[in-house]
Amino acid sequence: MNRLKTVVRRGFTGGGVATLLLAGLFVVGGERGAVSTLVPAGWLGAVGVTLFLAGTRERLAIAGRTVGWPRVAAVGVCLLAVGCGGFGLTQLGAFAVGSVPWLLTAALTVFAVGYFGWFARECWTGGRLLDAEIFAVE
Repeated sequence: MNRLKTVVRRGFTGGGVATLLLAGLFVVGGERGAVSTLVPAGWLGAVGVTLFLAGTRERLAIAGRTVGWPRVAAVGVCLLAVGCGGFGLTQLGAFAVGSVPWLLTAALTVFAVGYFGWFARECWTGGRLLDAEIFAVE
C-alpha cells in the first residue's frame, strides 16, 4: 500500500470514528425521540459507519457482491454531501436574505456540497484527477 493510500484510509477510519462519536452526542444530549435529534444522529451514524468500513476493510460483501473500499467511501462521502446540503439549506431560513450570515452560510453550503460531491466522484471512479494508485484495491 503506498503512502497516500495509507493516509486516505486512516483519514476515513478517523473520520468515521469522529462522526460516530458526534452521532452519539446527538443521542445523549438531544431530546428523546425528537425528530431534530433522530435525523442528524441517523445521518451521522450512517456516514460514520460507511467511512469506518471504508477505512478498515479492503473489500466488503454486500448482497452477494464484493465491493472495494473506494466505492464504500464514495457512498459515505456522498451521504455527507447530501446531509451538509440539507443542513445548510435549513439554516438559511434563520437569517435575513442577503445578510452577511446568510451569505456566509450559503457560500459554505455550496462549497461543502461541491467539495464532498467531487471527492465522492473521485472515490467512485477510482481517481480521475487524483492518482489512481490511491484508490487501488489489493
